[in-house]
Amino acid sequence: MSLSQNRQDIKTNKPVLGGIMKGIGFCPGSDAGKSEGVYSRKAGVSPLQIEMDNMQWTKLQKYDEFIYSRISHFSKLAANENQSLMGAAKLPNFIQLKWTSATPKDKFKSFSNVIVTQDGFFNKLPQDLNDLNAWTYGIFSFVSKKDFNPLPTVFIPSGHGLHFPKLKMEIYFSKKPGIMELLWKTSTMVHHTTKRSPEIINHD
Repeated sequence: MSLSQNRQDIKTNKPVLGGIMKGIGFCPGSDAGKSEGVYSRKAGVSPLQIEMDNMQWTKLQKYDEFIYSRISHFSKLAANENQSLMGAAKLPNFIQLKWTSATPKDKFKSFSNVIVTQDGFFNKLPQDLNDLNAWTYGIFSFVSKKDFNPLPTVFIPSGHGLHFPKLKMEIYFSKKPGIMELLWKTSTMVHHTTKRSPEIINHD
């Protein structure tokens, strides 16, 4: 999350209703109305911040491997399917510095980008209808805005969460302790993030 703070806010995602969305890596431009490009740093980032940013970037290979291992933990089929689709579509991996096709010898594992949402992010349906990724993996937690470490969950009956209309299911972040992981079919499992309740405004 700390690496995302020096990135520009994503302003072109029409379903976004509130909160902040940032991206790390590349936007393949596969969704309707979107163009391909690189999620770049925001203006005014200091030389020291850029240096720290670059140091963090060198550690992303391990993060890429971590994401792949977590997806494989839930479904090896899902992990391999995403990896195969990236190769077939000649997409870059989010840890690459330039837009070049990820090849098997590069040992890249997971996605073209990592999207970070914060500050009470919520959106509307639909999205991801033409996404090339077969699967989406998400990590959700209340975090400190000072050091980005996880905070204890605030138990509220309803509020901020993910809503899957086809399943008639809503997963509230405030009812799940610690760090929550989810893996779902990107295009077929239409979803959105619901608005947070007033009780948890100061806890994300």
